[in-house]
Amino acid sequence: MTETTLLVTVDSLRTDHVQYMPRTLAALDDTHDAAFATSTATPGSFPAIIGGEYPAGNGLESTASVAHEFDAHCVGITTNHLLSAAYGYAAGFDSFTSPKGGGESLKDKGAILLERGSLPYKLASWGYNRYQQLRSYVAETTKSFRPADAVIDQFLTEIDGYEEWFGWLHLMEPHHPYDPDGATIDRARAQRVTRRVLSGRGSEADEALVRDLYRREVAELDAALERLWDAVPDETRIVFCGDHGELLGEDGLWGHPGEMRPELLNVPFGTRNAPDLGAVVSLVDVPTILTGTEHGVGTLDREVAFAAYGDRKAAMTAAHIATDDGTSRLEDGERVADPALERELERFDPAYVVKEDALQEDLEDLGYA
Repeated sequence: MTETTLLVTVDSLRTDHVQYMPRTLAALDDTHDAAFATSTATPGSFPAIIGGEYPAGNGLESTASVAHEFDAHCVGITTNHLLSAAYGYAAGFDSFTSPKGGGESLKDKGAILLERGSLPYKLASWGYNRYQQLRSYVAETTKSFRPADAVIDQFLTEIDGYEEWFGWLHLMEPHHPYDPDGATIDRARAQRVTRRVLSGRGSEADEALVRDLYRREVAELDAALERLWDAVPDETRIVFCGDHGELLGEDGLWGHPGEMRPELLNVPFGTRNAPDLGAVVSLVDVPTILTGTEHGVGTLDREVAFAAYGDRKAAMTAAHIATDDGTSRLEDGERVADPALERELERFDPAYVVKEDALQEDLEDLGYA
């Protein structure tokens, strides 16, 4: 195993927007076009990324964490409260930093008292989101999530003096609301217009602005990451990936709902100093790629990847995606016949994958349900 290993995961990053990350592309020595998420939201992706297992709806099994495989100083820094110690993600790390797994906001505190998904909780959730929107009119608005610069600063400080280390950084740019520093409007308005568009109330001008805000978020993240790429040793094994994609108005859809769509399931994926991989990569393979040894159900030679959201599921090859609605070409969405892939889809049992309740929690807590 290499002496320094780095995993960088990015929330809600579209594959077609990696073109706006030239510094990151230059830091990688291989990219993989046929890489796929195991679900369309954070709770369904990270048991795969960190544990090499399909998720069961209760976070990460602590014994499954890839951090246990490293005889080195392990540092984890996440910016999504669903990737916290409360969900098992601190296991195996010598140093772990994340938002709390609930309880850090009024809405989180309310969730302790109100049953998630109940009418009172939905009303409370709506009220909290409305409060956040109104607050942005009267208070100085800060970045929605901990910015990448701060995460990178902390990480470089924590590995200073260590010759061997494993690091995991999860960055929230460009998760909505999109509020880049270099926007043509102030941050408060950027957050308001993003929420308006994602709730289906935006004009065409609003939608065009939100697409521009998203693109700027991606480009600014790339600029921040340049310092990280320059700081780590050349021989560091790197895996860089998105946890799921993002919809930017396709068929009137925004964000990352549970649709089994290529825009959500086909994720950016790049490596440096990593083993050769097969035609297809699944996020469940990440621990195996990081360590070079089998971990969970991961493999270095995959031909089919699987995903699920509630009772919906998908199977993907480098060319096709099969869902309960039929099979189509990834390239252009044209309907095709692929009996072998359809048989793989039928055999895949989503009973072992994240259930609707867990994903509803993600939707509510991150402000778009």
